[in-house]
Amino acid sequence: MTAVEVDGKAVIFDIGFEMEEVIAADEDVSDMTTNQALDTGAIPRDAQLFDNDVNVVGIVIGHGHLDHVGAIPKLAGSYSAPIVCTPYTAEVVEMQIDDDRKNVSNEIVRVSKGETFDFGQGFELEFVDVNHSIPQTVLSILDTPDGKAVYGNDMKIDRNPVEEKTTNIERLEEIGDEGVKTMIPGTTRVGEDGRTRSEQAVAVELEDVLKSCYQAGGAVFISTFSSQIARLNTILEANGGKRKVAFLGRSLKEYAHAAEQLDLIDLSQVEVASYYDECEDVMRRVDNNPEEYLVVATGHQGEPGAQLDKIASGQYPFDFEKGDHMIFSSHVIPTPPTEANRYQLDKKLKSQGVRIYEDIHTSGHARKEDHREFIKLLRPENIVPSHGGIHQLGDYVELAREEGYELNKDVFISSNMATLELD
Repeated sequence: MTAVEVDGKAVIFDIGFEMEEVIAADEDVSDMTTNQALDTGAIPRDAQLFDNDVNVVGIVIGHGHLDHVGAIPKLAGSYSAPIVCTPYTAEVVEMQIDDDRKNVSNEIVRVSKGETFDFGQGFELEFVDVNHSIPQTVLSILDTPDGKAVYGNDMKIDRNPVEEKTTNIERLEEIGDEGVKTMIPGTTRVGEDGRTRSEQAVAVELEDVLKSCYQAGGAVFISTFSSQIARLNTILEANGGKRKVAFLGRSLKEYAHAAEQLDLIDLSQVEVASYYDECEDVMRRVDNNPEEYLVVATGHQGEPGAQLDKIASGQYPFDFEKGDHMIFSSHVIPTPPTEANRYQLDKKLKSQGVRIYEDIHTSGHARKEDHREFIKLLRPENIVPSHGGIHQLGDYVELAREEGYELNKDVFISSNMATLELD
């Protein structure tokens, strides 16, 4: 959660979960009260963010991942301000509100890529095409009385995307010419040299791996991020009707159905299941005819209770056979709890003779040279790197220095709950 304030008026960018705390929590955060979620550290302590005389005129959501939208049901209602986002992100926001069962009365305004929205009082928003790993991600350009603020959590440049357009480089260069007061970029992978590889490269690799699994025979399972709709479409295309496809898991069902509402995916030939009895029925049929099905299931991080964990633990009427296949179209999130969970899942699978294919994936986050290109395109007067630990923030400062910026002069390291004043 970030806010830009000018003359007592503010716009909030993103209201998300702290995912490590969500994963570590003893219960589903959606079942917690707001105070309980605050106490666990799962949601931002936004009450400390503003003085009493600050007027929040808008809430801007850049995309639909939980670390950007998860806390909306618990916090957005505190502000008499519209929530502005792209149509797919709006579907996800409404899904989160329904899941949380909170009465959030904020107006949800759908603004497409390339369009603008006027908050009034000197604040105008523009959404610019940018690549990430979920549909309709945008770079948010906020025109304020003191100049433009560019908010970019999260982003990359993919010149060969599987779906949607590439990052709108031409428009970003124009915005740079117009002048940018401040850029607030994410820093997740800025310490990695080179550029983030294209989603198209993953599509080629995934098709090759899936083809080899089909030739070898046996049951085939795939797991990927539920919000990665382009990847789900790649899986369906690579399957090419060779096997019946089943999606198992609540998050897969929710994100895929949200995408279907906007014609971003065709589920007409896909069986989607989330309740236990539905999944049990699917897995019984897979057990009887393993080479007739391709199962896409949640749980690639090894989360206890996710569909893959249930399948690997024998909670469904299905038994793996030696030589069955498990494709992870994902990376393991590098946190100790997640790494431990995934280790246990892999151990269960390998003990049953399952062949594992790892890291058929690319990140949705910019690497060093992608970030350099954003700096050169936008040429901001000031940069405030964000959304990273101290190492990532430090890596970004080093990159900014290479481009002529100086720490505490025009590139600044901030911290949670801190206020940074820029001239």
